[in-house]
Amino acid sequence: MKSENNKEIDINEMALSIKVDDEVIGKVRTGEVTHIALDINESNYRQILENFDGNLVLVTDELPETFHGCYYYNNGEFPYAIKRTLDFLVLSGGEDSCLTQIIGINTEPGTRFRFQGPGEPSVEDENGDSCIWEVSFEVVPVPEKPRTYLMRWNPSISSFTEKDFEECVANMVHGMFRINWSIYEWQEARRGDLFYMMRTGDDKAGIAFNGHFISDPYPADDWAGSTKRRMYVDMVCMNPMESGKNPLFTLEKLQAAIPSIEWSKGHSGELLPEEAVTQLNEIWNE
Repeated sequence: MKSENNKEIDINEMALSIKVDDEVIGKVRTGEVTHIALDINESNYRQILENFDGNLVLVTDELPETFHGCYYYNNGEFPYAIKRTLDFLVLSGGEDSCLTQIIGINTEPGTRFRFQGPGEPSVEDENGDSCIWEVSFEVVPVPEKPRTYLMRWNPSISSFTEKDFEECVANMVHGMFRINWSIYEWQEARRGDLFYMMRTGDDKAGIAFNGHFISDPYPADDWAGSTKRRMYVDMVCMNPMESGKNPLFTLEKLQAAIPSIEWSKGHSGELLPEEAVTQLNEIWNE
């Protein structure tokens, strides 16, 4: 299966296939459904969890009969780690399927209970030392043919400052942070499309980070304070450049590799032609 940069996905390493009702796939594509809850069990836990020892039951109608270490309430913090290589969920229902990228993971303690000993029935207790965990994945659909946009960021004039960027990177969750950004060529942009953020205006010019649009374009007040309205998209951002250092993909490298694009000038939200996207993806994948 292909991912956003036309790279082959190893389903066993980066994606997990799950069955859903037919209508769920349509709602995921339109944004009506954004979270997928999973029942982790003996057949799939190795694909989902790291540092796993025992059996984990998620949302269930009955309390477990035997206590296992992974039921620990753990002061309300999920006691295990989601695999870092789990990037995608493949939703299948009937004859339809949908590739989605995981952009968030929610873990909530559900029903709490008290352990009474091996083999003894568990007793529901709001102050119990154990619980059944509720885990869901926030996803965004990956279109079969996503468009790719070049966003531009000049820290010296943008409302998104260097300090804002550093704070976003410092507070990333699962290797991602979220912002919104103005988009000039918005007419064809859709939720699930891809972007590269081009830093301009200083000696650190180059690709600052990349990611996905997680909303369709929408109007809002001008970030620069004028009376005109602008179009914006919400974005999830990944692979940020290191603060204080030059980006891995500098302006000079981009200009030499793909001279057809005016990298340092232009609007934020430029729809890139397919040929340039192919070249840019090849550079990025290296």
